[in-house]
Amino acid sequence: MGLESRVLCEVRLGELTEKDIANLTEFARHRLAAQGLTGSAADDATQRALVAILRGLESDQGGRMPRPVDVENKNMFLNYVRGAISSVSEAMGRHEKVRSKHQPELEALTPSQDESVLTPDTKAELCDLQDQLFPRLRAQAPRRLQPTIDAWEAVFLESDRIPARGHRKYVGEVRHLAKRIVAELGGIH
Repeated sequence: MGLESRVLCEVRLGELTEKDIANLTEFARHRLAAQGLTGSAADDATQRALVAILRGLESDQGGRMPRPVDVENKNMFLNYVRGAISSVSEAMGRHEKVRSKHQPELEALTPSQDESVLTPDTKAELCDLQDQLFPRLRAQAPRRLQPTIDAWEAVFLESDRIPARGHRKYVGEVRHLAKRIVAELGGIH
């Protein structure tokens, strides 16, 4: 991206108003809904698209870089941002579809990030699961997975993700082993 295009892109970003951002977020909500996803991630999709544009301004190694025609005026730039939001929304949809296709039990193995929805009964069940699952995981897992298991146990009640410690494939190995152990325990009710 040439210097003039970078400067114009910065100008166009500076021209965005709260109303523009709200309209872009609403656009993201519709794009996500068209894929059968909840619109609650619309703010995230909008922010990811804007961050990608900012990253493109800062470096030639990643991010989105608008063409000169994309920054000619505010309307062209808004169209460009909508395109970025569409790309991000589609990527989010692909990720969710792959996740739900290959890991349907994941949600049963990990609690919701919104701990406010955990009832006392649910929290007690998760604590019981934690008490049964993690000792068995440690006993059955190879040494290389131990740091990932430790990291997961530390955030088990607060997060719906297994943190990656070491190689990212270890998360999949830990998840697979955990599913097997949960099945041996009689599943999650």
